[in-house]
Amino acid sequence: MAGRKFRSRKEQLVYDASIAGKYQKRLKKNPFLYFGLPFCSLIVLGSYWLSGFTAVKYEQQDRKVQEVQEEDLIKMRTNQRKFDLKEEYYRLQGLSEQDWEPVRVPRPNGESENVW
Repeated sequence: MAGRKFRSRKEQLVYDASIAGKYQKRLKKNPFLYFGLPFCSLIVLGSYWLSGFTAVKYEQQDRKVQEVQEEDLIKMRTNQRKFDLKEEYYRLQGLSEQDWEPVRVPRPNGESENVW
């Protein structure tokens, strides 16, 4: 008990009569009632109080997402083109018919060609 402060008998009686002394005596008899219960209730009340802030945060995010979705729907409706499966198939087939060949990129001076 290195943290315990030595008090004379007179000082101890004055301390026991004070609010801190009465609390300390009751805390030793029933620690949960005087320490655990207030601590747990503080955590629960704090969580309940902070839930309002988190609700506002998520409501703002939902509004942003809904606004973007509504704008996208409007754009999609106005910019739609008719879709034909055969037309898309033939368009994709035409991509492979382009004339091109792979060309090696020239290396900077002093860099090896890494030819095996």
